[in-house]
Amino acid sequence: MPENIPIHRLKDMPVFGGLREDIVKLILEGSHYVEREAGEPFFLEGERGDSSFIVESGSAALFKVSSSGEQYKIRAFLPGECFGAMALLGVYPRSGIVKAMEPCRAVEIKADQLFSVYQADPEQYVLIFMNMARDLSRRLRDTDDQLVECLEERLQSGLKTIP
Repeated sequence: MPENIPIHRLKDMPVFGGLREDIVKLILEGSHYVEREAGEPFFLEGERGDSSFIVESGSAALFKVSSSGEQYKIRAFLPGECFGAMALLGVYPRSGIVKAMEPCRAVEIKADQLFSVYQADPEQYVLIFMNMARDLSRRLRDTDDQLVECLEERLQSGLKTIP
């Protein structure tokens, strides 16, 4: 279990919202810290994903690569925020690159640990996935708003067509 992480601090993080302390401890038993320096990736687009990460300190950001090879920053992740959950929810390859924006420390939670929660208490298991789904839903709403802003800028700049 990662040292120096108070259980009460984790319980305040959205992904752990409403979970019992014994379940949070169970999740952390197989967890470990992953540390990256600024610019170093936690994972790359297309990689097999079997874990999610919770930022403990520093910050990270999600990038997508365009067809021309340009990297675009989609969103930042601050302490307490989770990234990589889409790979757990959808069993798909990683959808983007997540890199540290500064020295960053995150707790990695593997799918196996979540399965141990399922075995111990299916209701708590469902709650974890509901928390992740709520977070992804919020991010999708934010992305929708960003898309509308981009479309409005495009139309105002004289580009009347939308690809």
